[in-house]
Amino acid sequence: MPASSVNRIFPVLATILTLLAFASETTGGADDGFRDDARTKADFESRLGAIFESGGIPTGSETMKQLALEKMGPISLPAVSPALSTLTAAYERARLATLILGHLYLCGKCDKYHANLAGGVIISPDGLALTNYHVLDNREAIVFGAMTAEGQVFAIDEVLASSKKDDIALIRLRGAKNLPFVSLSATVATGDEVFVISHPDGFFHSFTKGYLSRKYLTPNGKTPRLQITADFAKGSSGAGIFNLGGSLVGLATATNSIYYEKEAGTPGHLQMVIKSGVPISTISKWFSETPQ
Repeated sequence: MPASSVNRIFPVLATILTLLAFASETTGGADDGFRDDARTKADFESRLGAIFESGGIPTGSETMKQLALEKMGPISLPAVSPALSTLTAAYERARLATLILGHLYLCGKCDKYHANLAGGVIISPDGLALTNYHVLDNREAIVFGAMTAEGQVFAIDEVLASSKKDDIALIRLRGAKNLPFVSLSATVATGDEVFVISHPDGFFHSFTKGYLSRKYLTPNGKTPRLQITADFAKGSSGAGIFNLGGSLVGLATATNSIYYEKEAGTPGHLQMVIKSGVPISTISKWFSETPQ
């Protein structure tokens, strides 16, 4: 090969290697299908901390005061996204609309911000999102914020509506524009297939699939709940329960472990874990149009 050709190839190879290195650095591995959860959490902490220190955003206590007001709509629904025909397409839409949502706090042993993280779902391109009430009900919070699947970090600007009984809150992300979002669906029947994208114990954007096992009322408050077989665990509160068309039918909210017996007051022989969610139908009153 002529020397002139070699000289032309080397700069091209250098550019390709630089791009590959950048891709590996930003995704945490050589294959962009692999997630670096520790780096994701660290990015949330550093970026939301920088936003908070720049000033002008609500503190954690201010957000909690808004939450406690339990305001209700009417709020206009965004444009409806068409149902998708494949699970792969529905998953991708839902993943892009799934937030890592939580707050920063100080441990008292160092001066670094630490994050306590859960989930949320974007329902409009200008940053309306749903999460659980209890995710925002935390007195140690310095500031609340959210990270998109693509790494954008926003402060929570306002709590627009909330219900402690239903365990759900509607928030707005400050400065959000043109975000991917999912439509709401109040229609779901026992036996329907559903999937969840959640963050169990910091394993961010975990996908599980199952069925709507039943609809039930809580024993004390008689609050509507969805019981599903798709798995989730602690850290998943506020994450989405989706139908196979990619619409949001509920939010993961609680688990209840069933044991066969207790020995000396200690649970033993775990038999089943009930996974419960808040149905979208419970908040239809917040919106000027009823979710289909």
